Amino acid sequence: MRNILTLGTLLCATLVHATELRVERALLPGGVIDERRLLSEINAKTQELREAEDGAVKAAILLKQLSRKTCKLTLPKPLAKPLTAAETVERYRKGVLVVSGLYKCKRCPNWHSGAASGFMLTEDGAFCTSYHVVDNKDNDTIVIMTGDGRVAPVVEVLAADKRTDLAILRAKGKGFTPVPVATTPKAAPLGGRVRVLSHPDRHFYVLSEGIISRKYLDQGPRRMLGITADFAKGSSGAPVFNENGNVIASVNNTQSTYYSIKNGVKDNLQMVFKNTVSMEHLLDLIEK
Repeated sequence: MRNILTLGTLLCATLVHATELRVERALLPGGVIDERRLLSEINAKTQELREAEDGAVKAAILLKQLSRKTCKLTLPKPLAKPLTAAETVERYRKGVLVVSGLYKCKRCPNWHSGAASGFMLTEDGAFCTSYHVVDNKDNDTIVIMTGDGRVAPVVEVLAADKRTDLAILRAKGKGFTPVPVATTPKAAPLGGRVRVLSHPDRHFYVLSEGIISRKYLDQGPRRMLGITADFAKGSSGAPVFNENGNVIASVNNTQSTYYSIKNGVKDNLQMVFKNTVSMEHLLDLIEK
């Protein structure tokens, strides 16, 4: 009986693996990425999922689920010892996601794929990204790609908050790599070192470093961390790691400061503020 069960389990695992979609030609040895090919492969895999009977869920259904306020999750325990930048990437790149919405082009007959960021919270597919990444009526379906090229459809919104611009969703599948989330404000001290791994303007898996430059409240009020690590459009929803490799914030927005505005034209760029949402708000979405 034990042998029969083992054989059945192996057969099931083989079938699951056989139907798993992966981006392969764009992810090269040594961490090299063929960026021109990557989004094309994601686009092809997304359309394959869209046409499958049990594949992707329509984004219109996900939009209706954005009203869900809380969910039950068990997060991995935060790490206590410092990691180098290289160690952080080695451990958690698999859990840093490309969040891609498939949409029909208004200028041509083709389907196109967008690229935002996110990070995995649990092994069974719960992940975090920005609310505004999901709140897009142009999307037909949404998928995620893991750092090792696994492509999976987004099937459900678990909890979301428009005010804090955070959403927890679930991707179909098991065996994902979750990243640890810091659970106390002490994990994000002013001046503490931070690292961002994101996809600015379709430049995939860009690592940048900096410090926490300020902690403040913005409209809402919402608890924010200003950081000096670089990011740009396409980085929304990306994880901000502290020195121990725990996520302390989610990338949100930039604000550019110019010296003057003449006739509606901004002149003399002086500073770009990099603003991120504290993970204290993510914990608000998870039932105690």
